[in-house]
Amino acid sequence: MVDPIREQRFLGRILPGMDVCDVGGDKIGSIAQVHRRSVPIDAFDVAVPDEIVEVKTGFLGLGKHLYIPMSDVREVLPESVYLARAKEQLKSLGYYSRPDHIS
Repeated sequence: MVDPIREQRFLGRILPGMDVCDVGGDKIGSIAQVHRRSVPIDAFDVAVPDEIVEVKTGFLGLGKHLYIPMSDVREVLPESVYLARAKEQLKSLGYYSRPDHIS
């Protein structure tokens, strides 16, 4: 279940350059940026935030980019972001595909 209060608390603490690690503590890459937008969810135009954490991978960040939903962020420490999933799961979840709303 998504905890929007936890997600909002993490948002202000995630900064470019921070290390990103999977649930086992293995480094995946580093934060490139956080993309924010609101998505309407019903006919009354009630919107919910839809944040995506963009992670650059590879040597010096020259590898592929991951686009990870904020709901998959498990913990944010002063220099690192930890995900709730293993890095092996990220490809099957489509996180290597840039969402259409991100230019």
